[in-house]
Amino acid sequence: MYMNERETTPVIGTTKWPIHVAHIINKLYYAGKEVGIVKLLNGLNENYFHGLLIVMDPITEIVGLNTEKVELISLNKNPGNDLRIPFKLARIFKDKKVDIVHTHAWGTLVEGMIGAKMARVPVVIHGEHGTFHKTGKRRLVQNFLWKKADRLLSVSDVLARNLEQHIGLRKNSFETILNGVDTQRFRPDPVARLAVRKEWAIPKNRVVIGSVGRLAPVKNYPLLIEAAHLVIKKGYTPTFVIVGNNTDAMVKKDLIHQVASLGLKEHVRFVDKRGDIQRVMNAFDVFALTSFSEGCSNVIQEAMATGLPVVASRVGGNPELIRDGETGMLFTSNNKYELFDRL
Repeated sequence: MYMNERETTPVIGTTKWPIHVAHIINKLYYAGKEVGIVKLLNGLNENYFHGLLIVMDPITEIVGLNTEKVELISLNKNPGNDLRIPFKLARIFKDKKVDIVHTHAWGTLVEGMIGAKMARVPVVIHGEHGTFHKTGKRRLVQNFLWKKADRLLSVSDVLARNLEQHIGLRKNSFETILNGVDTQRFRPDPVARLAVRKEWAIPKNRVVIGSVGRLAPVKNYPLLIEAAHLVIKKGYTPTFVIVGNNTDAMVKKDLIHQVASLGLKEHVRFVDKRGDIQRVMNAFDVFALTSFSEGCSNVIQEAMATGLPVVASRVGGNPELIRDGETGMLFTSNNKYELFDRL
């Protein structure tokens, strides 16, 4: 690598830097895929890459994105199919001289791929993070457009092989890049542990079993509450803490009703989403993840970096993160008795 005397950016061969990389997502909110993309963009070396984050829907929160470093653009997409979006994207790609377009999951695949081809973007990457369409017309569209990408990425090997098998691609069409974790932010912190427990009025010697995530059906929090009931019936007295918000108010109401009906009001508490999850996790003794589906769980990695043993459902990429019986424990998805046993 050398510096051209007339240039302020490095040059490698004929490549001039920074390379302009545009990531496209549907929504920007606190969820695994979105948080992972924000971490990736925040971590780019500005000497070599200029990052853009293009969001289909209106933006209501920035999820920790460093907007001094990363350009943030909202397309304000109309509900349903919005035929303007590929043209909007193509115009942005041309105006911003985008070198690489990175689409994520079904929600950005069609519009992003068409817009990139219209703008003649040199490289198109597509990433899958968990759920995908296995049947019907969307399966055929995925098969066709995935083959048009220059690279296909998955966040776990299990997901990669499932994608190839169900959509009909040759083996190893997808490359796996696991999510990462900021170990400077997520680390054991005894001071934070004491402070958060004091805030919650939890005794120092009380065992706390915690979980962090959206209060969405896919996270299967009813199972954690059922397992909590079994734990309390057995005579143990831990505190269960569930941290997160929900997009559907009924989801939280149903969980609160379940807690009340099982007589667990003194043992299970809900904490709204907050910006200091690294401190919150230090208040836990065990981290529990009960999801029906996962790609590569950010919160499992964050919990492990904090020094917590993890009990997680054996789904998606979880077995790639946890060595069962060594760095945590796995249980069969939706099996409350196995979860109780592991806890």
